[in-house]
Amino acid sequence: MEYLMLENLHDLQYWLMLNHKSHKLIYVIGLLMLFAYIIRTITENFRIPSVVGYIVLGTVCSISVVKQLPFLSKEFVAWYDYLLNTFNFITVLAVSFISFSIGTSLSFKVLRRLELEFTAIVLLELIGAFVLVSGAMLAIGQPLFVAILLGTIATATAPAATVMVLRDFSLQGELSATLMVVLALDEALALIIFTFMEPFALTTATPGEKIGFISIFILPLFKILSAIIIGIIIGYISQRMMANCASESRKVLLILATIFGSSALAVFLHISPLITNISVGFAYRNFAVKRLEISEKIDILTVPLFAAFFILAGTKIQISNLLNLKFLIIAVIYTAARITGKLGGSYLGAKVSSAPPEVQKYLGFGLLPQIGVAIDLAFIIQRDFIHLPGEASQVSMLILNIILFTSFITEIIGPLTTEYGLIKAGEIKKVKAKF
Repeated sequence: MEYLMLENLHDLQYWLMLNHKSHKLIYVIGLLMLFAYIIRTITENFRIPSVVGYIVLGTVCSISVVKQLPFLSKEFVAWYDYLLNTFNFITVLAVSFISFSIGTSLSFKVLRRLELEFTAIVLLELIGAFVLVSGAMLAIGQPLFVAILLGTIATATAPAATVMVLRDFSLQGELSATLMVVLALDEALALIIFTFMEPFALTTATPGEKIGFISIFILPLFKILSAIIIGIIIGYISQRMMANCASESRKVLLILATIFGSSALAVFLHISPLITNISVGFAYRNFAVKRLEISEKIDILTVPLFAAFFILAGTKIQISNLLNLKFLIIAVIYTAARITGKLGGSYLGAKVSSAPPEVQKYLGFGLLPQIGVAIDLAFIIQRDFIHLPGEASQVSMLILNIILFTSFITEIIGPLTTEYGLIKAGEIKKVKAKF
């Protein structure tokens, strides 16, 4: 394969035009959308979470599989790998929409009602997941920074799968109401915890790097506050403009401009696009003077984006890891420790706050999925650690594959355990009895 020395922008533009890069991107996008449609059709017919199908497809299309095909040249495999990496921006956009949706579920009304019940449940299930996962990783000989990173990611809970179950049954019981509040707070706090802990882990992983108060506390705190303030300002301005939009097309364009623009500004300022868009969604929820009715528009807009996101996430899975005993041991221990932490922490928090018995026993069953934001956090780790020397750069890919592997598992069992908890709590039975 011929390698070109790109000395300036003109050479780069010429090289991209010569190799028809834009055409090849269209090929990949077209195939992604076609496969996404096929996967969606199959999963809907068999009542399987579509996310599972997307990740399986991505895994089949991963570079670790494609490069094993004997009829493909090395040049084609290199191009394919390059094209997949050019889609990394989809991760930021997809999780920005997820974060915006999380923000729209947080209201001043809910925050003012944060009784001991919600506070204790959220804090203890976060602490439980972090402590058990970090402790388990240290117990099996993983470095401190790996234990910190995996423990931090373990705190995140993906709301999409659980919310989908709640919407399917239109539930309004004590357990389902508590779940909605806990899911929203959990995701927001997990992002804040990650913002503080990732710089600490990065410092720990860097040989000779000193741990400074400014780098591990002041700077992350400044970034969090900056993201919150910028997000609220953008969200406030955007929702005021949305209230004056008469046509549906203008509303759609304004939503896209708001979320894409917030993400772009956050990336430019080196602050979290996730926290920024949570704040944008929060402003939409709390400052709007009338119902903006944007949830349905968001759902439609994000169908192709989420499909591409999860398929591309699947392409990052290295099949060789699934046959590696060491990897499987780490992945299984991580999954078991996280599930135990979520179940035990939520039970203890509900018990301490004297929550209803059904909340104490079954709330944790709705907190197991972690796909979405957790994968984005793993991508951030890969980006920040890949340049480090020695073991640290390899560990970033290991962490990404562990999160993808365990997210795949929890996305399958998560909706089933959520439904089980709601059945045991009597809420699904009550709904069915109405018909």
